Amino acid sequence: LARQLTDGLRRAGGGDLLTAVAEPLPVAVIAELLGVPEADRGLLRPWSADICGMYELRPDPETARRAVTASLEFSAYLRELIGERRKRPGTDLISGLIAAHDEEGRLSEQEMISTCVLLLNAGHEATVNTTVNGWWALFRNPEQLARLRAHPGSPDPEKLSTAVDELMRYDTPLQLFERWVLDDIRIGDTEIPRGAEVALLFGSANRDPARFTNPDELDLTRSDNPHLTFGAGIHYCLGAPLARLELAASFGALLDPALPPVRLVREPRWGDGFVIRGLRELLVEF
Repeated sequence: LARQLTDGLRRAGGGDLLTAVAEPLPVAVIAELLGVPEADRGLLRPWSADICGMYELRPDPETARRAVTASLEFSAYLRELIGERRKRPGTDLISGLIAAHDEEGRLSEQEMISTCVLLLNAGHEATVNTTVNGWWALFRNPEQLARLRAHPGSPDPEKLSTAVDELMRYDTPLQLFERWVLDDIRIGDTEIPRGAEVALLFGSANRDPARFTNPDELDLTRSDNPHLTFGAGIHYCLGAPLARLELAASFGALLDPALPPVRLVREPRWGDGFVIRGLRELLVEF
């Protein structure tokens, strides 16, 4: 899929890396996992974008209205898809969830739908932004980009994996997330009572000078890199292994030294998000 999308972008001579590669790849993967028919996949990204608008701080009434509408539409679509899979089960994840619901009684229908919504949002939103944020970081650090392109044949998988982790640390796609405290806790000299809401600043933690050497520098060879982009503990991102595979696939396809190098057309503009950090577009050429 990554090769097909990047080849299409090359044949066109360039375009918006966001809409041509970064968005369609993870959406297609999640759609394959869930068993969403190809004809319906264009609905997924707009639904996810509208639902994720509620992650932002103090969303306005229009954002809330779009999020509710998208949630209702996606839920109704999933109920229809679940009904079809009950009649004709397949090897997709929705068929597996139906089995857990019908045969084992472990999931309610609402839990099945909520799980699918979670997988859609978490399964691609951050991957999209890591892709474009990462390329923008590479374009701003040409010496680092040149090192990735230096290998004959395809980029070295281990080197590419290390680079992807550094790109996620350097420009974190989810800058913060909020949690509610279940028990009185103490962090350093600060008492945090049960019921308090806390903001976890992933972007700040990933630039902590007490933990990272030269944290404001992009170092694609950084091996000691315990970044918090995927969270931690019981909330560690369920899709982290899949995200790493997708990112390695898309960066690897675009970095293939046997093909013309991708070049930036103009400096991009950032989106309006504060929590979810990403570009409006990333125009490139070959």
